[in-house]
Amino acid sequence: MLPFTFMLFFVVGFVTVLVDPLVAKFKAAFSLGYAEAMLTQFCYFLAYFLISLPASRVLDRLGYLRGAIVGFVTVGLGILLFVPAIEIAQYWVFLLALFIIATGVTMIQVVMNPLTSGLGSPETAPQRLTLAQAFNSVATFIGPLLAGAIIFDAVTEVVPAGEGSATTMLRVLETPCIVLAGMMFAVAALFWTLRGKEKVVRRETAHWHMPSLTENPRLAFGALCIFVYVGAEVAIGSLMINYLGLESTLGLTEEQATKYLAFYWGGAMVGRFIGSAAMSKIAPSRVLAFCAIMTTVLAAISGFTTGPLSAYSAIAIGLFNSIMFPTIFSLSVKDMDDQTPAASGLLCLSIVGGAVVPVLTGLFADATNLHISMIVPVVCYLVIVAFGLKCTNGSLENGYGRIR
Repeated sequence: MLPFTFMLFFVVGFVTVLVDPLVAKFKAAFSLGYAEAMLTQFCYFLAYFLISLPASRVLDRLGYLRGAIVGFVTVGLGILLFVPAIEIAQYWVFLLALFIIATGVTMIQVVMNPLTSGLGSPETAPQRLTLAQAFNSVATFIGPLLAGAIIFDAVTEVVPAGEGSATTMLRVLETPCIVLAGMMFAVAALFWTLRGKEKVVRRETAHWHMPSLTENPRLAFGALCIFVYVGAEVAIGSLMINYLGLESTLGLTEEQATKYLAFYWGGAMVGRFIGSAAMSKIAPSRVLAFCAIMTTVLAAISGFTTGPLSAYSAIAIGLFNSIMFPTIFSLSVKDMDDQTPAASGLLCLSIVGGAVVPVLTGLFADATNLHISMIVPVVCYLVIVAFGLKCTNGSLENGYGRIR
């Protein structure tokens, strides 16, 4: 069963990372500002806020694998909506499609973390989740390379830069969308054959309710960290193509910058394999604190320098982002027992940071410039540094509000 959970992480990573190149493409096709372009991420991650808790309740009733099936079918339907969106060339229809896609991804996200955590010893859950996230990173490395060829390279062959309608510029996406939707339906069919075979004990609660944040301070702080971590990671990834296109960094074309975006996500892939091995020797909270300190330093260097140093510092952030989500998640749900599904929903709800922080970063960029806007991720990573240090010294625990 564990290999199939790795498939969940791969598919979610592949679908999610394709949104980043769309930010730059929609910005050009619809003549948007940075904040307006970031509405793609806003609508995508808003679904996590609106859908996560209902998804957790559905999961509590359906089970993990049936929940995944619902998620994959929903993702496929959302991807298919891109086809009419391209034909009518209305930005809001793309935003609606992204919301539907994210609704399905949210369902899968709520499933895959507790499922992976439950397939083995609780003590090795952070290591197991980090290894599973490595497969997510394989997808996020491949995704930008494929997107660069389809979204930018192929488009420029059809329409010279700056010419043609939005429909003409985006029509090349129709066939890939149909193929990708078909893949989602195929994966749903595969999981249908596996339904009822999960080995994880799932306690169905008679009175489903959100865990108390005052009684579970580690969960509360972890939810905040998921919010700022996803927000920072998405903001940097979404702006990377435009950032590397600046003359003050590398001055790359969109297609060239997309390949560098793959290195940003590829760093996360490498880091998760390294992190999984490191956490077999070092406490996960210590690894988390170290990585958060490194991302803070790199983001600050990138924002306050220019040229290759600025560009490569931003790209290197991906390496240290690598272990953050799975480690924050596993540390946050420690000792939650039968409230783990609800706690998972709460943490996935916090992924709405991917909607809020990128827009805030875009507003900073519109008001100043992309370099100065890096201050937003710096603040986000400082919050995670504090969480890692508190978990390390044992001053933050779940259960009955106890804080030692």
